[in-house]
Amino acid sequence: MDSKKVYKQGFLVKRGALIKSWKKRWFVIRGSVLSYYKSKTAKFPKGLIPLTPGVTVEITKKGRKKFVFSVTIPQKRTFFISASSEEDRKEWMEAISDTIKMIKTDKVSLKNFQLLSVIGRGTYGKVMQVKHKTNEEIFAMKVLQKGMLADHQQISHTMSERNVLMRIRHPFLVKLHYSFQTQEKLYMVLDYVPGGELFRRISEEGRLSTDRTRLYVAEIILALDHLHKMDIIYRDLKPENILLDQEGHIKITDFGLVKTDLNKKFGGKTRTFCGTPEYLAPEIILDKAYDETVDWWSLGILIFEMLVGIPPFYSEDTDEVFELILRAKLKIPFYVEDEPRDLIKKLLDRNTKTRLNIDDIKRHAFFADLDWKKVYNKGYKPDFIPNIEDITDVGNFDEEFTEEKVEDSLVQVSAIGKVDENAFDGFTYIGTIGGIGVMND
Repeated sequence: MDSKKVYKQGFLVKRGALIKSWKKRWFVIRGSVLSYYKSKTAKFPKGLIPLTPGVTVEITKKGRKKFVFSVTIPQKRTFFISASSEEDRKEWMEAISDTIKMIKTDKVSLKNFQLLSVIGRGTYGKVMQVKHKTNEEIFAMKVLQKGMLADHQQISHTMSERNVLMRIRHPFLVKLHYSFQTQEKLYMVLDYVPGGELFRRISEEGRLSTDRTRLYVAEIILALDHLHKMDIIYRDLKPENILLDQEGHIKITDFGLVKTDLNKKFGGKTRTFCGTPEYLAPEIILDKAYDETVDWWSLGILIFEMLVGIPPFYSEDTDEVFELILRAKLKIPFYVEDEPRDLIKKLLDRNTKTRLNIDDIKRHAFFADLDWKKVYNKGYKPDFIPNIEDITDVGNFDEEFTEEKVEDSLVQVSAIGKVDENAFDGFTYIGTIGGIGVMND
């Protein structure tokens, strides 16, 4: 793991070892260490908790604090820590547990996995369903060719994706379990989400019901808000990047276009032109500095598409799409109900100053009957449950991919000779063993 990279940080309340009083501290997970500081601006930590194999994290009760958990270093000490909410506690516990797991499994390689099926393919590589040979867990393995990434100047995007995946812990965002590399390729082992893409559901069903759309959108809102609180702009919200799990809840995937290092010169904004044409906010097209509100514009497009079946500004010609986004009048079909209609209009506001923000969105009448805490805890049963026979079922993915031969294909050595060997620092390096050839024994 990268010993300098911050994976999670925030305020928690810690119980003292001797006096046993509770004090607010700034906690940071950096590399394999959980550090705590007197304040957010303090230069030196007051204490360090090594997150090494054997350390345990559990929910517990101590004093009158509500959301307490413990971190125990065997035969040394137990730290009692209180979070601000049940959601906050869950996220911290998962972040700590996953950090311990990453340390424990740092040497994982392709040899540890059985390749089962191809479930997706992109410009720079493919995604396969795999099984861990030891614990038999099913995962999605994203395999990227270093040479292709270098040719298309995608190295920085890939490193941003990996670094963000290392940091995020949320029920509606896919999680990274392992990452490693060979001389030729990068491997990211992620949650396998068996229900397939939301895009496929919209394509097959035409349009979705208002109630079904409401729950999907509420879960997406919580996921985006989580990213925004970490100063991450997602920038690629679309049905192809939203998966359904076995219970019918959503998970957002593909973080290749995230923006994390916002430019202070632009007031904590960025101005990179990227994304999928139909979902781009006007300010991106106009090459203006922008912030996380571009994700709320994309959400408005997505809600429209769920309820209508196509995006509101659509054309086969990209330039015409941009012209429509910038100037066309928004036309919403008569059958879209009043509350989602109003929400769509207020999200697709070309004026960024009056476009809805997260507080406005959560208070909107469309979500009046929802308990946001219950949404986070997956307390609402989705109207649609994907047809899944077992955890290895790939029936909800395109046969174009699932019928492919399952192999970790060869890469031309000439395609990787120009890649800086330090460009992918942070991916565990395992040489070329298991990096090429068929690995499905």
